[in-house]
Amino acid sequence: MAGKFDIHFQLWSEGEGAGNGKLFTFGFTSAVGVKGPQKLINRWVKCLFTTKGSDPLRPAEGTGFPGLIGSNFGNAQDVQDAATMFMDDCSSQIRLMDRFNGAADNERLASATIYSITPRGPDGFDIVVHIRNVAGEALTFLLPSV
Repeated sequence: MAGKFDIHFQLWSEGEGAGNGKLFTFGFTSAVGVKGPQKLINRWVKCLFTTKGSDPLRPAEGTGFPGLIGSNFGNAQDVQDAATMFMDDCSSQIRLMDRFNGAADNERLASATIYSITPRGPDGFDIVVHIRNVAGEALTFLLPSV
């Protein structure tokens, strides 16, 4: 049975990616391995945005966070309460995976918290997340539109 693999994305500077012009390699040339803090963020965001029960091989993986997209929450506090609940669920799942996958300290989750929530008019909210890895590095990023 074939293994299950994920595609991770890592930002390149202009000099690094300009050479071959390919974003995906899929067997044409060797792929760029994503590691370190970017891999941690990718794994965490993938878990947060996976609807719980949607993966037939891992039905317990994922959260209810995708249900927030397009919902009708009226204020930032309600969004923060719901997002915090789903983020805590996601972080627990990532920590459990980290116990068994032997990842480096900069790829293992220590904590994830909401840094800020800003209303974006009638279109929703911008949620900025603060992640700290076991190595002590702090990472702050904007979640895709919610």
